[in-house]
Amino acid sequence: MTRKTKIQSTRRKTWKINHFTLHREEGNKWKVSGRDLDGAYRRIRFEAEDLETAVKAAKERMRSPVSPADEFPVLQIADALIRAAQNRNWNEVHRKSDARNCELFLRWVDSKGLRYWHELRFEHVEEYQSLLIQRGLAFDTIRLYLWPVRRTARWIASNWPGRYVNICENLRLSRHRVQNAVYNEETGNPVLTVAEVLDFLEFIHGRALGRKLSASIALQGLMGLRLQEALRLTWDKVNFDQGTVVVDGKVKNCFSVRCLPCPEAVQWLLRRKWETSRSEEAPEITPGYSDYRHYSSAVKKLLHHWRPGIRIKPKDLRNTLPTAALEGGWHSVYVERYIGHSPRSITERHYHGNQGKRLIRLYREKVAAFIDEEAQAWKAERNSKILPQKNVIILNSTGA
Repeated sequence: MTRKTKIQSTRRKTWKINHFTLHREEGNKWKVSGRDLDGAYRRIRFEAEDLETAVKAAKERMRSPVSPADEFPVLQIADALIRAAQNRNWNEVHRKSDARNCELFLRWVDSKGLRYWHELRFEHVEEYQSLLIQRGLAFDTIRLYLWPVRRTARWIASNWPGRYVNICENLRLSRHRVQNAVYNEETGNPVLTVAEVLDFLEFIHGRALGRKLSASIALQGLMGLRLQEALRLTWDKVNFDQGTVVVDGKVKNCFSVRCLPCPEAVQWLLRRKWETSRSEEAPEITPGYSDYRHYSSAVKKLLHHWRPGIRIKPKDLRNTLPTAALEGGWHSVYVERYIGHSPRSITERHYHGNQGKRLIRLYREKVAAFIDEEAQAWKAERNSKILPQKNVIILNSTGA
């Protein structure tokens, strides 16, 4: 007695047939998935003209012995996330951050009863993305939470192209979906003006924590250094005679390596710190903050003491310089290179002769000089502690 084939359409282009599922991907391309007679899970792709031919081909393939080409690696979701990330060249902080994002996704798939990667579908990832949006998270935060899933889906599809597909390939995240397109004067990148940065530096100078962090805050706010660049800067990269700092070593890219002339306020703060609180044991200008999160937490506390309810993040302090340049009419390619941006045109990248000391002079004329003008217009207190005073003399020193 032959077993009757029961075909049940579960959704568009998908049919449940006895103990396996048949799916029409596109045109003549079909996919059958399920457990064979030995109980092993298999997923096989093949070509067929119509549904009847596809059903017959699916039965034959599911009943035939497993060939090396048809072997299906069954991966648990947790194992797949780990294996996709194990060869990444990350530091310890980045690995811990990625592990937290993976844990959030694993808790969600556990709540859905999903254990193996082959059980995941595009609809699951889309549902997870919708959940993150409903929680009111920022666009960039949602991208970070989705990154482990995207990375693993791409890794699996590349290693087993005939058996797995990239379930995140068509996943799109729109800023308009995350944030309603309604006019709001409070939206946009928060920024402090040059005067506000100086006010903040003046305020924190009266606090022990503020004096410890003032140099890095000035490097961010008045010179546009990235948060990590400011924290990694060491005294041997500071030249007081020439009034410059060198950003190199562990940087974002080759265009982030640069020698920058400092505005007068930054030079003054660096000189005072060199003379008064430089540590002989630690080479960093701001020692004790190898983990940027500790620095960010400390700066947040200072910001809220200075101006309760302020929205700006510590990493956004570098927005001051480019904003001042745009609004002041002195924005140029030199401002972009000063803050470490990559060249945008072929002319800038390949033909502009901007090497060596000539570029330092242009930085001083076209960037640092304008910051000094903004600082001079600042209504400072009579005995300001963050700007050079005519009656105070500090001997020249070198960080080297």
